[in-house]
Amino acid sequence: MFAAFKPTWVMNFKKTPVAVAHAWLIQTKLPNHPGSKAANKPMKYLPASVRDSDLNRKVICPDGWGKTYGNPDTSPIDASDTVSCDEFAYAASYNSGGMPASLGGLSEVDTGNDCLQTYATRIEQGVWKLYDDIRFPAPTWAEVCGRSSMSNYQNTQSMQPFSGTFSSPSKYRLLNGDEYWVASRSSHTAAPQTS
Repeated sequence: MFAAFKPTWVMNFKKTPVAVAHAWLIQTKLPNHPGSKAANKPMKYLPASVRDSDLNRKVICPDGWGKTYGNPDTSPIDASDTVSCDEFAYAASYNSGGMPASLGGLSEVDTGNDCLQTYATRIEQGVWKLYDDIRFPAPTWAEVCGRSSMSNYQNTQSMQPFSGTFSSPSKYRLLNGDEYWVASRSSHTAAPQTS
């Protein structure tokens, strides 16, 4: 990839509105604006070959956190879906709150409890809302990461094309530390609703 070129990862609001709303909230409202082109704060890619398995993800979203500690009002999409934990900035980035500063992390926190906390509920078919999780302290808007309990389908499907195509050798061939932008809403959609 050319050093001056930063590709843009466009999240699919129509398919995964909750994951997009979470990314939009964190990217727009928190001071580090991970992946925001408007704020000139690119995301820095952290490939699987460099990160210690998914260790930094486990800082924010320990195994089973969504099912065990996620907000009980979180809505799965159907009976086959489960509740999962979503973090933003992505675990596969140096922007992740779980990435240690000693290894180049840009926003290290001790635990996911230090992140802004939300959960997602389906209001009716096709209509979702992101809520402040009042079981945790109210947002200060100085946090550097977000953790949300949401549908596992929405969480995993929001990122499936990223590793499958966007960052792969067949598309942009992202290398360790390569910068990219995250478009958390399309120019054809309204801003995600958050409450």
